[in-house]
Amino acid sequence: MSQERLIVACDFGSTTFRGLVTEVDASGNFYITAHARGPARGFQDGDFVNLGSGSLCIAETIKALEAASQTYIRGFTYNISGSHLRGLRSTAQVPIGPGPRPIREADMEEARVRVRSLAMPFDQKILAVTPLEYVVDRVRGIVDPLGRVASQLEMQAHLVTGSRSVLANIEHAIDNAGYKPVGEEVDILAAARALLTPVERARGVMLVDVGGQLTNWVVFADGALLATGSVPYGGDNLTRDLAHGLRLDDEEAERVKREGGVVLRSLVDHVPVRLLFEEERPEVTPGLVAAVLEPRMEEIFTLVKEDYGDLGQLVRLQAGVVLTGGGSRCRGTRRLCEEVFDLPAQERYLPADLPGAEELPPGQWATAIGLTLGAAAETAAVADQDRSGASGILGKLKGLLPSRRKAVALEAEG
Repeated sequence: MSQERLIVACDFGSTTFRGLVTEVDASGNFYITAHARGPARGFQDGDFVNLGSGSLCIAETIKALEAASQTYIRGFTYNISGSHLRGLRSTAQVPIGPGPRPIREADMEEARVRVRSLAMPFDQKILAVTPLEYVVDRVRGIVDPLGRVASQLEMQAHLVTGSRSVLANIEHAIDNAGYKPVGEEVDILAAARALLTPVERARGVMLVDVGGQLTNWVVFADGALLATGSVPYGGDNLTRDLAHGLRLDDEEAERVKREGGVVLRSLVDHVPVRLLFEEERPEVTPGLVAAVLEPRMEEIFTLVKEDYGDLGQLVRLQAGVVLTGGGSRCRGTRRLCEEVFDLPAQERYLPADLPGAEELPPGQWATAIGLTLGAAAETAAVADQDRSGASGILGKLKGLLPSRRKAVALEAEG
């Protein structure tokens, strides 16, 4: 493989770290060439609460990735998650000259700078800026203001911010592991890049990622990001509920969830719920499993719906809900989601037609894939400014890049 075209990414998941090495050819085609995973210890709610054990887990995962790819890895791009993330709106206005004239790129850049100047707590850092709408001389819905004759330009944007201390701890953990933190991205935005199509973004869609400790969500409409958020429940809560309700140890409860988890009681034979309270060790049946898991999964979806809050916009999401994440794999999850949101739903865990994805082991690889796609496309956009645009999958991704315009190094070598 061509070593200078390798991209390395690591997804810091709630329970598992997943690393990918990918190759980008001259035509912009993208191939997964190696993968590795390791347990996540010392990592909680998107932060390394134990830097020593967390750094060791990073080192174990990346060393396994080096062995699988037969490359020496210097650094990698990674995801940011956790309850410290905040989503907010910002508006910037830019006067255009003393009189009407065509809007220039310098005016667009000034709007991008001003929209980031929103007052916020000192411990928060802007991680992503996504334009929602341009308004030119009070005319709304302008798609591309560049070249339009006007007196005033207004940009409305969605910002995602994160804790500076959490970000510093993550970088410190990567440094301690012996690697270079190359660049970061909000994990739900990375997963959205991997899983959602431009058509879905245009029609309106919500992506719900049910992770181990958190459930993250993002909403797109008319091709633009509208909102992001998270709720503090996920697949680990399903496991703990099973352990408590059926009097199982955590390992056995996890096995039951993975092999026979069902979250909709209407799919299985009815079993009296009182058995959970009357029997010292209830028999593990599909009916009792569903009786335990349905209330929790319904609560997770209800909290996501309430966290978004805009029910008027929700009903206009023509592409419905896309479910992903390890916590969404129990039988009946899609149908329960449809009942709560009153929208069509589908489950999706890997992007379609991505070379090498079929060889990945079971698990949640969408975030890692999205990280590598973003890093590869951003590097191509920076390095190839004069080209008309890459073909292949990277050419399709350029319009989905965040606005930070930060060059991401290719951090692998033979």
